Amino acid sequence: MKKNKIQLLAKVVLFGGFWGLLEATLGYVLHFLPMLISGTLMFPLVVFVLYRAYKSTGSRKALLFVGLVAILIKSSNLLLPFLPAAKTINPMIAMFLQSLIVFAVIPLLESKKPLQLTSGILIASLGWRIGVIAYYGVNYLITGFLSFYLQSLTSVFTFIVTDGLVSALLAIFIFVAIRDIKIMKKLDSMRINPLISAAIFAIAIILTLVKF
Repeated sequence: MKKNKIQLLAKVVLFGGFWGLLEATLGYVLHFLPMLISGTLMFPLVVFVLYRAYKSTGSRKALLFVGLVAILIKSSNLLLPFLPAAKTINPMIAMFLQSLIVFAVIPLLESKKPLQLTSGILIASLGWRIGVIAYYGVNYLITGFLSFYLQSLTSVFTFIVTDGLVSALLAIFIFVAIRDIKIMKKLDSMRINPLISAAIFAIAIILTLVKF
């Protein structure tokens, strides 16, 4: 039983570390690209990482902890005094919403029926974006800061619908292309050395800090 708990923890840290690495590398680079491009490429990868975490651990609850690990890695940017806190907190909120929405739609993502899989990905891709808009709306009411995403109905529509649908299509392509290949199933059943998970976690934090 103790070994199983250690293995579960190792996998949670591993997948959370992978997500953190994605944010620190690809996510950082994408921020230099036009918003439509940067806003569509990360989530398909994130949703697939979370799905694989579920298949590897066999636990939906583990997805929330994978998200917390990735958020913890991102929060290390708060240690940088020259970086505005909002630059770190806003992505952390988005990551939390992504974890939560994928947790909710996992039964649909597991389905072999194309309609259910497509529905699950669409709900996830649009849902977390609606949550982000709601967060910015509340933030505006409290602080008076008007996010770019709220400056016009066009901005809101682009972020939720245009970016969301393109992102969903990319995620569907990834799922259809590689979800059921044999190597993925083999990876799901592999035992993870906790030291490897710890190393991935540490590397993700280092990259998150040094990229600035």
